[in-house]
Amino acid sequence: MNEFTIERIKTGIPGLDDLIEGGFPKGDTILVAGKAGTGKSILATQFIYKGATVYDEPGVLVTLEEPPSAIKRNMMRFGMDLKKLEEENMLSLVDLSPARPQPKNLYEYPSFDLSGLEAIIHSHIDRINAKRVVIDTLSILAYKFKSRDILREEFFKICASITKKDTTLLLTSEIPARDTGLGVFDIEAFLASGVIVLYNEKISDTSRSRSIEVLKLRGSKHSSRIHSMRITDEGIRVWPGEISPGS
Repeated sequence: MNEFTIERIKTGIPGLDDLIEGGFPKGDTILVAGKAGTGKSILATQFIYKGATVYDEPGVLVTLEEPPSAIKRNMMRFGMDLKKLEEENMLSLVDLSPARPQPKNLYEYPSFDLSGLEAIIHSHIDRINAKRVVIDTLSILAYKFKSRDILREEFFKICASITKKDTTLLLTSEIPARDTGLGVFDIEAFLASGVIVLYNEKISDTSRSRSIEVLKLRGSKHSSRIHSMRITDEGIRVWPGEISPGS
């Protein structure tokens, strides 16, 4: 491998790697954005699960919305046993969901310094020597910030700190139903070297169409089309040769 070759990691999402030169650039920050119900959390968890089970890459999944019990239950529907991975030290689930009391220093008023969150994530990375990290969903934190400048600074610090350990970071961000952007203030998209957008559009009174778009991926030649995507019994699958209607 020469100095100009970008090392890539397989996503574990069938069909997606065909759109992005074989995988995500190792050590980058990737944003997966979409409205509610588009499959962001499934894709993110599948990225962690396949990394551990297929590519021998331990992962840390930080959940800021759903409790781990719900995530484990939901992913078992796709044959993904997260509990087993935890027992094998191939997965560390970090529960920062609203239902769980949080450490006092997680958010420090009034600046909302994220050093507490950063320290928690680092301890889990070090414990299992993680190569993949998911934060689901960053939008929960974004709403706590009053200042766009502070938001950008804090998000930048935590992303840089995580990827400095040669881990690949995947963030999810929910696009509000009436928003045309990619997240709160579009800060997440600014920070990420790659942006994947998921859609679940109504095409008739009785049906919807799921699709996926690689909006950007620095240092990579990627598809500029919107491709069909489905949630199957084994998780998310992308059809590279199947173009979504209207794309």
